[in-house]
Amino acid sequence: MNFTAWLWSEGSGFHNVIRFPFTLLSWIYGSVIRFRLLLYALGILPKKRVDCRVISIGNITVGGTGKTPMTIYLAEQWRKRGAAVGIVSRGYGRKKKDPVIVVSDGVNLHETAEAVGDEPVLMAKCLCDIPIVVAADRHRGCQLLLNDFKVDLILLDDGFQHIRMYRDFNILLIDAENPFGNKHLLPRGFLREPVSEIGRADCIVITRADLSGNLSLLSTQLDYFGLPVLKSRFQSNALLDLSTGILHPLDMIKNRPILAFCGIGNPTAFFKQLVDLGAELRKTKVFQDHHHYEVADLLSLIKHAGKIGINWVVTTEKDAVKIKALKGADFGASPACQFFALRIGVTFLNPLEEENILFSQ
Repeated sequence: MNFTAWLWSEGSGFHNVIRFPFTLLSWIYGSVIRFRLLLYALGILPKKRVDCRVISIGNITVGGTGKTPMTIYLAEQWRKRGAAVGIVSRGYGRKKKDPVIVVSDGVNLHETAEAVGDEPVLMAKCLCDIPIVVAADRHRGCQLLLNDFKVDLILLDDGFQHIRMYRDFNILLIDAENPFGNKHLLPRGFLREPVSEIGRADCIVITRADLSGNLSLLSTQLDYFGLPVLKSRFQSNALLDLSTGILHPLDMIKNRPILAFCGIGNPTAFFKQLVDLGAELRKTKVFQDHHHYEVADLLSLIKHAGKIGINWVVTTEKDAVKIKALKGADFGASPACQFFALRIGVTFLNPLEEENILFSQ
């Protein structure tokens, strides 16, 4: 167990004594968050607006709720309804620090995952006709989309905490498997805000609703906020061959021994998806969320696969956008080992409710 996992786990006695400094920091962090929210609520800190509809997709925990596939899904759905859509992302973990960066102009991809972060590049690859920008100041990013691409609807990826940017609709994602973690704020836990701030949302979307055994209890807890609650799941769609770019049907993985790896917020959910597809999961490797892969990582994976007699290595599409960009990484160089990415999409358990709530504003 690494230090973060230990810190966020539950304990008693002496363990809590060691954790106390982090608990104290959580109290301080919570006080700062509440004071900041109060300043915005009173209008002392102003919110910035742009001349188009703005929809935010976010969460109150650190990573792993499925913001990226949900943003992709919503962009596709709004585009089908005739909207000119643009996306603004913060570009978590990016190395390029320009204030505003055009990741995609809706035709060409201009940046790498290393430069701007894995999530914006993944979205750009999936949404080839939608402009995507990265900006720490979301207002500047939105303004660029308006001025240069004439959009009429902007999606803020991971925008729930960026309250200085006014939004017309606030979608909050909550992971059914681990909705509130250990209920502690950062750094003692992985809540980014107090649970009470769920009330700022206009709509709650429970993700991975099909994997939770306590869905009714979670729904009852969320009823307290009096908000519309939608239930969704992530559905595996295809296998992407990283050496050829060809999409293969999912039944190819059934009964096949594989090595699976990822660097995402909820690796357990990914591994379970593979098992549910019938894959024989021989070995797994978990990297830190948003891990910057090196060629040495791939060589190590190939070596481990060879040792246990496996010729299929499978990862997430989010990880794939980073490893495909590695210089010197030739996925056809090792004929005994093939790399694939699992492509997933979003499905709502009640499509009629989804239509009425998400697309009727």
